[in-house]
Amino acid sequence: MIVDGKKIEGEIKEALKDEIKKRKRHFCLSIFESDHTLAGQKFVNIKKRFAKDIGVSFNEYEFPESADTRVLKKMIKEVIPKSNGIIIQLPLPSHIERDKVLNSIPLYLDVDVLSKKSIKEFENGTLPILPPVVGAIKEILDRSSVDVRGKKVVIIGKGMLVGAPSAVWFKREGGNVEVVDSKTHNLEEKTHDADIIVSGVGKPHMLAPDMLRQGVVLLDAGTSEMHGKLAGDAHPSCAGKCSVFTPVPGGIGPITIAVLFKNLIELNK
Repeated sequence: MIVDGKKIEGEIKEALKDEIKKRKRHFCLSIFESDHTLAGQKFVNIKKRFAKDIGVSFNEYEFPESADTRVLKKMIKEVIPKSNGIIIQLPLPSHIERDKVLNSIPLYLDVDVLSKKSIKEFENGTLPILPPVVGAIKEILDRSSVDVRGKKVVIIGKGMLVGAPSAVWFKREGGNVEVVDSKTHNLEEKTHDADIIVSGVGKPHMLAPDMLRQGVVLLDAGTSEMHGKLAGDAHPSCAGKCSVFTPVPGGIGPITIAVLFKNLIELNK
């Protein structure tokens, strides 16, 4: 089954519209950005459209390349009183201390689950929301009736957006989790034995069909540019070997955006 992320996004969107109407209140999401790559701008624009469709105000704050950590933290502090959620669009310029910036977001506004406090509560199982990519993965597995318990789960990549939170969640759900990366010596052996693969490396078409066993669940959360277009970590031909396959674009990405807005509503109950 090839996952139709746009369809799932649309269903979540309609549910959020109804929820906002019932709540009869205004929501505002603030985003700080400096990333001008194709992938970065695409995700910002998708978030903007989603916000408009469900009636959420979307405030963009673009900071110059010359801005330092102190300046960005000050900008964030100024918008806290008028925001229901705050996003820092990653990656940040190398001279900015990423963790200090992310940790300046209050727990109750951290819809991306990237501050130290949010991550700790998520790891402890006490956070009422999931990191957006993890939430998207859960949506897909629930809708596909995939039970994680006892399954061999190989997670490729150790990043804070995909690999690290996915490992936490799959372990909690009872999966037999192994975290590797694109440089792992025997990667093909690892992937070929996996029941579920989550990839978030950002290395286009790194995974090929001969690296997979028949019937594997392949959740591709990697995005990168290839010949001016978005590409995933898995070659599209991998779909033929998979019981569940998420294409890029159109798979996990749209659902991740929808989950982010679910988080916005959930944190403001």
